Amino acid sequence: MATFRIMSYHVNGFRTAAGEVNPGLSARVICSQQPDLVMLQQLGAPLVAGTLQDFSEQVGLVAYGPDEGGACIFLSRYPLHNLQDVSLGYGGRCLRADLDLDNERVHLFNLCLSFDPWQRRDQIRVLLSDQLLHQPSLSCATIVCGDFTLPLWGSGQIRISEQLRRARFPLWRANYPSNFPLWGRDRIYFRGPIRALAGSVLATSEARNASPHLPLVLTVESAENRTFLKLKGSVRLRKQPDPVCG
Repeated sequence: MATFRIMSYHVNGFRTAAGEVNPGLSARVICSQQPDLVMLQQLGAPLVAGTLQDFSEQVGLVAYGPDEGGACIFLSRYPLHNLQDVSLGYGGRCLRADLDLDNERVHLFNLCLSFDPWQRRDQIRVLLSDQLLHQPSLSCATIVCGDFTLPLWGSGQIRISEQLRRARFPLWRANYPSNFPLWGRDRIYFRGPIRALAGSVLATSEARNASPHLPLVLTVESAENRTFLKLKGSVRLRKQPDPVCG
């Protein structure tokens, strides 16, 4: 089993609740929770482009993903592999990667959807297609997180709930708007042998000021569930074994 601490955080272009660009405030919010993996949505606009390297150094994690306005990125304590940045259409983004930890692999999907319900429906169709979540190679535990915008059913939300399960924690999920949270706009979903052991919406004064979205913080555990897959054709021997799905 592998246990690690994750955070999903819509940083709103590093703009504070007052509209000021302040990456340092978001960095302090992240550092206060000491996560192993951070999924950031809505990286800074072009006016703060080039701050990603400095930002990752401030939080003591390695950045993975495009350094451009509106991007989704990962900040990780552990190496990530197989990065894929996919457009969901209508400005929506999804960044996927694989995390190998304790000889187990976890598939990661970090996304930001449109506020428009019709656009979001089409974006979810791409998310659930063979291009992303239904890739045949995705056989391990999976985490899908980010800004899902409206909390209402419909517009693709029912399809997500049919194929993914929402993290049990936090019990109180409202995280938007940060100064007076009314609904859980940001969400974390699982597929396969992985679960949340604990979690919360971070509502400190710094978090309320840093972004209109409060970050979600979870401790997750991937349960060992080893399976043997039938392989077609010859198999090339490797010097070291590949990580086993958790």
